[in-house]
Amino acid sequence: MNPRWMLLALLLAASIAGCSGPGPASPTSLPPVANAESATVDPAAIVVADEPWTFESKEGRLLRTPSYKVYTTVTKPQLVDRIPVFLERCLIHYTSALGDLPSPPSPMETYLLANRPQWERLTQRIMGADAEVYLRIQRGGFASGGKAVLYDIGPRDTFAITAHEGWHQYTQRTFRSPLPVALEEGIATYMEGFRWSQQSADAPRFLPWANFERFEQLRRDTAAGRLVPLAALQQSTPQEIIAENPDRALTYYAQVWALIHFLNEGDEGAYAPALRSMLRDAAAGQLIPKVRAAHGGRAASALLTRRTGVDVIGLYTGHSADSLEESYRAFIDRIVRVGSRQRIAAGESPLTP
Repeated sequence: MNPRWMLLALLLAASIAGCSGPGPASPTSLPPVANAESATVDPAAIVVADEPWTFESKEGRLLRTPSYKVYTTVTKPQLVDRIPVFLERCLIHYTSALGDLPSPPSPMETYLLANRPQWERLTQRIMGADAEVYLRIQRGGFASGGKAVLYDIGPRDTFAITAHEGWHQYTQRTFRSPLPVALEEGIATYMEGFRWSQQSADAPRFLPWANFERFEQLRRDTAAGRLVPLAALQQSTPQEIIAENPDRALTYYAQVWALIHFLNEGDEGAYAPALRSMLRDAAAGQLIPKVRAAHGGRAASALLTRRTGVDVIGLYTGHSADSLEESYRAFIDRIVRVGSRQRIAAGESPLTP
């Protein structure tokens, strides 16, 4: 994995950092797990094996679930008991929220460390010569090569970053073509929103609109006139934005969060089929060939190596990013209008009357 795709964690509440790229997929897949919207959940039924695991001199646990191997040194019951269920529910959300997507070919490895010093030492072990750029992450964790490497950053933020980095982990293990970075990061932020079920304290209910941090940042940036045009957003990487102005990273993540909601619900859902088609093609390895057929080999190579350089939104929707700008801005204006805060806090769409 090229470390230039590491996204430094500069966010205020749920500091999110990611490294994304496709990994080879196998035609086999894991059996499905329980419905993500089930009212009750038995954590013991999710964990198929609980084994001792030692990191350095620290005793930990390896929790095996149908889809994950969770290596952890965390001892807080509310965190360690919930994380296996949370991950399995995340995977259901990843494979169903934006269309029917494939399961990963084999269980994915997630490391959840009790503190940052442990996380730093494990990062050095896993990433070797590339560790330096990952160690710049201020708070949270990363995903690389289909492994998520995280540490405890609090009772809610740990789960938010798990959902975000879990999306990168999933696409790295499952997708045969990479998504453009703005869409990859946008979907990762889309996956962050959740509430704990009132029926079962250990069961998350995923609500993509329930992301107060992204909403508040979007509202502030809209009021201050700091939004980036859609065409520029699609061609930017967080690294470039951070290099120019670190404070702009927050704006980037808020805008790509809004972008996925726009593609999913904007203009009465006109672009939702295109979004789903794009994801299916990326999973099946058809996105890069489709770009090559439409724009040539150079464009396909640019997307494959830089994850930018092509108007993939235009390719799939039939409308260029420039032509969608007015509609995208109008969509954001509707999101941040007066009264939307209460809808966001409840995890409801602010678009409904």
